[in-house]
Amino acid sequence: MQLKRSTVKMIKQKILLAGITIASALPARAQQVDSSFHNYLYDSRLAYFNQLPVVDNTIIFWGDSITHWGDWAELLGFKKVLNRGIAGDNTYGLRGRIDEVLRHKPKKLFILIGTNDLNKKIPVSYIIDNYKKMIAEIKQRSSSTAIYVQSVFPINDSLIGRQYYSATNEQISELNNALQKMSAEQNVPYLNIHDALMDDKRQMAASYTYDGLHLSGKGYLAWIGYLKRNKFL
Repeated sequence: MQLKRSTVKMIKQKILLAGITIASALPARAQQVDSSFHNYLYDSRLAYFNQLPVVDNTIIFWGDSITHWGDWAELLGFKKVLNRGIAGDNTYGLRGRIDEVLRHKPKKLFILIGTNDLNKKIPVSYIIDNYKKMIAEIKQRSSSTAIYVQSVFPINDSLIGRQYYSATNEQISELNNALQKMSAEQNVPYLNIHDALMDDKRQMAASYTYDGLHLSGKGYLAWIGYLKRNKFL
């Protein structure tokens, strides 16, 4: 039986109105969340990682651009270490490439992620939920892997370009407090590298950064120094 055009039009209008009603019923915060992570760099770098051989008994640094730009082999004296950083990544992106990391069954996994989530206005509760899901999957699939949750690093307000980064040190501290609490609940170490990078004004020390967000050579050395002093490496 064919419906009249007027009837079809009425049904379409009702569906459209229902969609608008559902969308408007969602919390305003939920509608604003930008969980996107796929782009050319993410996809091409992940494809590259997947083509590389499995490395057993390795240390993996896993995160965004701050991890990406570190020469980890050189920083660690050319030990068996893999760089799994992708510039611009967030917690959703890490979840999207967990298979590539876990295929190595790493001895140690250092996670640093969240600064881009804050820049995308992703709520702290969403970030923490992604962390919990990642940690649960790692424990289930690679139980011998030691997981380390690293604090999100501070920024330097005098150097940072607000045209590309909008989060604040206050927001970073809020996230780090939540990460510390979550790490205790999940029984994994929380590494407070944040404080080791700050100056007396509670900014990232100018000598540790070249743009207020990313690390200089001295910044990477300070990061590694913290890990070594506290016997994580």
